[in-house]
Amino acid sequence: MISFKTQSLLTLVFAASLMVSNVQAEFMGLPSGRSASPANMSDLTVELGFMTGDLADNDFQNIGARVNFRLSPEVVLIGDIGVSEFGNRDGNPVGLGLLYFLSRQRISDKLDIAAKASYHTGEYSVGGTDTDLSGLSLEALLSGKNPLADSGLGWYANFGYHLLRVKSGSSDSSNEIGIGGGLVLPIAAGEAYVGVDLIDEVTFGLGFRYFVQ
Repeated sequence: MISFKTQSLLTLVFAASLMVSNVQAEFMGLPSGRSASPANMSDLTVELGFMTGDLADNDFQNIGARVNFRLSPEVVLIGDIGVSEFGNRDGNPVGLGLLYFLSRQRISDKLDIAAKASYHTGEYSVGGTDTDLSGLSLEALLSGKNPLADSGLGWYANFGYHLLRVKSGSSDSSNEIGIGGGLVLPIAAGEAYVGVDLIDEVTFGLGFRYFVQ
């Protein structure tokens, strides 16, 4: 298990990365839609979700599938793929991420807190013209230790730094601070979630996560 000193160092490094940057869900990904604590999910989960909103001044829609694999009580590996539209372009974004649960944090005994990093990329085509998108996200994820209702309804909030690069002939990049949040409801062998995020523009998403094991 990672020591308290190591966790404190990782927390400071993560916080510094937010402060030195220009501080949605991830660019080209799905809403966080989860508790910060991996203990609230099974070792392996699969999801199907939908997101809609604006990205780099273009309409953006994404139907995505996401897989979460718990490597340890504190670390979750995340991978996703989507079918999406960026303006009048079609593409298939893919992403990879890592969530680290701060099990010994002393900020609040009423909160679960995690750090999450992810990278997404995709090629979008229309009329023989290609546009390459890539996005890097570094986020803090918060959730309540106790549910909001007897049904198990819970909440989460996320905030962090996002870098989006757009390449179509010439290259352009944008640094943004993102904030968001949503609700998670246990249903049968999984949980449903809904979330709203603001990274320069507003995005809305929902999905269902199935607990495989």
